[in-house]
Amino acid sequence: MTLRRLAQAAAILLACVTTMGASTGLPDWSGQWENVGATPDATGGFNQSLEQVLREMQWSPPNKPELQARVDKIVAMERKRLEAVARGEDPGGAVRACTFGYPGLMLDTPLMFEILPTPKETTLIFSSREIRHVYTDGRPHTPKEDLWATPWGDSIGRWEGQTLVIDTIAVKSPFASSESEGVAVLAFGDVEGEQTITILSPQARFIERIRMVDKDHLEDQMTVIDPTNFTAPWHVSRTYQRVTHIHRMVYEDCEGEERNPIVNGHFTLAPPPPPATPPPATAPNGAPSAQSPQ
Repeated sequence: MTLRRLAQAAAILLACVTTMGASTGLPDWSGQWENVGATPDATGGFNQSLEQVLREMQWSPPNKPELQARVDKIVAMERKRLEAVARGEDPGGAVRACTFGYPGLMLDTPLMFEILPTPKETTLIFSSREIRHVYTDGRPHTPKEDLWATPWGDSIGRWEGQTLVIDTIAVKSPFASSESEGVAVLAFGDVEGEQTITILSPQARFIERIRMVDKDHLEDQMTVIDPTNFTAPWHVSRTYQRVTHIHRMVYEDCEGEERNPIVNGHFTLAPPPPPATPPPATAPNGAPSAQSPQ
């Protein structure tokens, strides 16, 4: 084969690869992302008011009347508990794990997250150390005999151009109680005890459409289908902005070693604590031991 033919073949091959890459290429969603309108404050709440957070979310769950009665009961109980916490009469309980669960991870947390898209799976990694696995290799949901509910659900998806479509089932709440056990609960509140929630049945299904609206913003259009508890499908929207002040994942620490203090509504990275100074060596009688010169 002559050099001219080799060059022509290489050009054709490059054109084919380029065309194939353009038709199957995945979007660049690299970096960290966080909710718009839900920036954290140093107390663990939001800088925004509850009303602002709900307005940003387009919060309007179509609760059935019987569900609303349950919600009202839980709201009253939670208001009393939070009022007791504010008065110092209730410590509020110890934090055992940084677990928010789905769909709260996408809707009402100030967590940072990364998205790692690959042809067969897209992974969402949150600063609470929770991970969502979205399988995009064409598989169906896990068979019923092997499926059990988890706080993150069972997710499969597909790419429609540059939009990731996710179908999630088998979700349970990580915050089960006597009133909400076995269901997913979305809760929003502040230290004054104001609370607005909805409860999702174990049969709830979630359809998400995640796309980039500009170079610094992602949008998640979520539809929650729950005929058991809703009068109609619930459509809710969330927007995420690119984090510009941190360029690597900073994980939450619920066990006490605080490396990510919140400053001006943003997670920051603190230097590690200095090493502890070892105590002086002592002789068997308790007196400081003599150190021989080296």
